Amino acid sequence: MTDISNPIQFWLNSALQGHAGRADETLLTYLRHSGRVGTKEGCASGDCGACTVLVQTNDGGAYKPMNACILPVQQLHGQAVITVEGLPTNDELHPAQTALITTHGAQCGFCTPGFVMALAGWMDEQAVSAGSDRGGQPKLDSEQAEITRFKASREAISGNLCRCTGYRPILQAAKHLASNPPVALSETHQRLDRARFDSEPDHSAPYNAGFRAPHSLDDLKALLRQQPSAKLIAGGTDLMLEVTQKQVRFDQLISLARVPALQRLEIRDDRAVIGSAVTYQDLQAATPLRWPALHHFLSRLGSPQIRNRGTIGGNLGTASPIGDLLPILLAMDATIVMSHFEAADRNVPIAAFLQGYRKTQLQPGNFIKEVQVTGLQDFLRYYKISKRQEDDIAAVSVAVRLKLDAERITLARIALGGVAEQALRLPMLEQALQGQVITETLMTALHQQALAQLDPISDVRASRGYRREMAANLLVRALKEALGLPMPQIYGLDDA
Repeated sequence: MTDISNPIQFWLNSALQGHAGRADETLLTYLRHSGRVGTKEGCASGDCGACTVLVQTNDGGAYKPMNACILPVQQLHGQAVITVEGLPTNDELHPAQTALITTHGAQCGFCTPGFVMALAGWMDEQAVSAGSDRGGQPKLDSEQAEITRFKASREAISGNLCRCTGYRPILQAAKHLASNPPVALSETHQRLDRARFDSEPDHSAPYNAGFRAPHSLDDLKALLRQQPSAKLIAGGTDLMLEVTQKQVRFDQLISLARVPALQRLEIRDDRAVIGSAVTYQDLQAATPLRWPALHHFLSRLGSPQIRNRGTIGGNLGTASPIGDLLPILLAMDATIVMSHFEAADRNVPIAAFLQGYRKTQLQPGNFIKEVQVTGLQDFLRYYKISKRQEDDIAAVSVAVRLKLDAERITLARIALGGVAEQALRLPMLEQALQGQVITETLMTALHQQALAQLDPISDVRASRGYRREMAANLLVRALKEALGLPMPQIYGLDDA
């Protein structure tokens, strides 16, 4: 079966490119085979950041850092890409490059292009978000503002690893950039101009194999009617690991990233509706005031490169036991809206949707349309314990949701991740809290019951005993926070 896809066009370093290739060909493979070897292959799984490039997906939007190793090149049609070779203009280095040189931030140099691109993307985002009325040059009016920007620049490189362990000069470079006005790439690089692209790839022809990117639900369903078993991809941050780590080949890939109905994002009062193709980054940007617990937690999910591509639908569809959002959605009593190419939508409670290790109710021809949650105004706490603060897998994660009448619990939801073959609710502990007034006695009883009832797994990330103790401690912490008791700051829980 041939899987050569329709020809695509995209900007690459301000030059218009045309390409046709395999459905699952990665951008990293394309770049290196075309001689653009500044983009490095390190882990080939989106963890190390050595392959970071900048992608502009929307007209007028910022260039965002993404991992080229797990990004299908076919998904770039109508978009703009900058690699480290294309960052300088007129033989003048970008400020991110100059800063790394000035602070001696390059050791062996293998990871350096990725750090440069991550910092350049952060600067562009800062400039674009500053607004045209300020010329993309926000002024630092206080020392605290500079500290805030430095923390943001530090988070910008949280998805990049340095094997020489030379982080001090790299952080100095980030601090230097944070103390100066950001530089917008629009001043030096091609911004998207969709009018200059040829017509969209033809998705009306019979679909046997290759990459397709439908622009409507009807087109998506038409493709699934022809090939119900085709793999669906949005961000691909998990799916593409099958290609890069296990050498699996996907002859048929259907992208969900351009279907407007799957981009729906509404947060009103106590309720949220999140389309399956909404990225973590867009979700984080929408939640600081309306769902602050989730906004805070999302800084712990992956890296900026991953959050710019990964989606809530992918986290659900993968059904990994360490999927970061699954305990949260369980605690929020989420409803999964499932669609099919020849059937009406079905609303499925998440507890029924998740059926085991990487197993869900999804069948060939199904796709996740959206996720509906309520309870945003309840007391919410989401915790994640991992060996690293950024870009790491949870050893144990805990989601707690409480409805309170003064200090009395009228509804309790507790969910855990990373402790079993799937994320799970703890109904017995929830029932034990129902109707109870939060007291020290209740906290002690909850801790003891949790230790007695939990039976986590042991693996390379943590032992059974450690997971059990940490989960019990975090449940008690949630009750203390519900009372408003002063809590010690814990790195990884409170330093987002």
